[in-house]
Amino acid sequence: MKRIIRPTTNIDLPEEILHHIFSFLPIKTLAQTTVLSKHWNQPCLWRSHPHLYFSCLTPESVELIRTVLSRRQPDSNITTFRLSGHVTASCLPDCIDRVMKHGIEQIELDVRLDRSFALPPCLVGCKTLKVLTLNCQNKVKNNCLEAETCFKYPTSGGLPSVHTLSLTNVYFSRGWDLFSGKNFPLLRKLCLKNCRGIPNLFIKCPGLEILELERLWLIYLDFSGIGLLELRVTKCFRGLSSRANILAPSLQSLYWEGKVSVEFTVESFRDLKTFSLWFYYKVPNIATLQSVSTLLSAICFVRSMTFVGSGSRVLETLAKIDSEGGLPCSFNNLITLELHTKMTKDEITGIICLLRSSPILRTITITANSCSHTGNEDLNEKQYWKSQIQNLKSIEVHLKVVRIDVQDVKMHERAVYLGKLLLCHGRALQGMTLNLRSYHVVPSFERQRVQSEIMTFAHASSNVIVSFLPPHTSTRKALLL
Repeated sequence: MKRIIRPTTNIDLPEEILHHIFSFLPIKTLAQTTVLSKHWNQPCLWRSHPHLYFSCLTPESVELIRTVLSRRQPDSNITTFRLSGHVTASCLPDCIDRVMKHGIEQIELDVRLDRSFALPPCLVGCKTLKVLTLNCQNKVKNNCLEAETCFKYPTSGGLPSVHTLSLTNVYFSRGWDLFSGKNFPLLRKLCLKNCRGIPNLFIKCPGLEILELERLWLIYLDFSGIGLLELRVTKCFRGLSSRANILAPSLQSLYWEGKVSVEFTVESFRDLKTFSLWFYYKVPNIATLQSVSTLLSAICFVRSMTFVGSGSRVLETLAKIDSEGGLPCSFNNLITLELHTKMTKDEITGIICLLRSSPILRTITITANSCSHTGNEDLNEKQYWKSQIQNLKSIEVHLKVVRIDVQDVKMHERAVYLGKLLLCHGRALQGMTLNLRSYHVVPSFERQRVQSEIMTFAHASSNVIVSFLPPHTSTRKALLL
């Protein structure tokens, strides 16, 4: 029998390290750890723990929150307070009032309410709070918040110490002039999602760096901030008469999804690094074309551009703009371009238009999706590409990396031809990756035939490396390998 050697002395970690370890545990699990060590059972340790996380709550478990908060040491600060689950709106004021007495820095409420809850006055104007996250889990129906079950932000009042604010399913009784430097002097990141009551939104926080807006149902957006670095606008405008005025001279990343029949007033983003656009409509009208032209002029200095989504009609719109006088600008700094296309007649015209306007383009990624009606009956695609290649000298000189991702077997012949065309004219080409993801439904010998056809084709560049990905591998995933 082996002899069990017991340590003669106890080795305890410093309280700062224990608090950091405990911060990853829900409060019930944290309380259970008191049976493991006498040191851990000391009231000054876990009852002064600065991170309180209550998850999977039910209305019946509210008393647990009150009990824990009532046993706090008077001089113990609470850094983080999190609630997740189903709670009654009647208990929230008491919980918030208690934590506010302990120098709270971060509050996260991800809850389902039984009725509406207005933020208490003690929260608005708090001088220690740095992070506030409010997420009402109650569902939004028909783009409307149910007034009976949501968070309600007060008529006025700011958070002077908050640098990160995230609000989801929050109703503003009067919020058009709320987000100002006076109310939020230290705000760095603002996220508004599914919020209502602010059809006209003005944001003028001088220190704001990240702004994310999603499903706000806006008529007018007015933003002004010299320090903004990242802007995401997702499905925020309600009608054709919507307007947006954006002043962000330091912007580096822009994502825009939704309506583009918005009257833009923007200045050029000279420091812009990445731009993504995804919009959809049935028929492009004059307002749409003007909006897209204004937006393109503002992002003309971009270095990396993505036109997202197979349902988007960005390329068709570019072709329409080009046919009525040409694009309003050239993308002289554009190095990386990613396109999602169905290779219709107008989309091919739009692609050529982009390539012609990007003189130093080095990397292009094309994701090809098929559709039931391609619209190419009157287009001799091979002859059209050949007739336009003389206008695409940048492809011959600068293009180095090509990635083609085919998601439907109907598109593989077009993708193969496009790959052969780029190999034929790309004298600076260094690598081409072809991913025929649809080939899991066709015989392997057909895949081998396509590979052989590409590999035996004459290459303008002697240094180019052509590779084929397995059918189940996405091009985006391949970039990480």
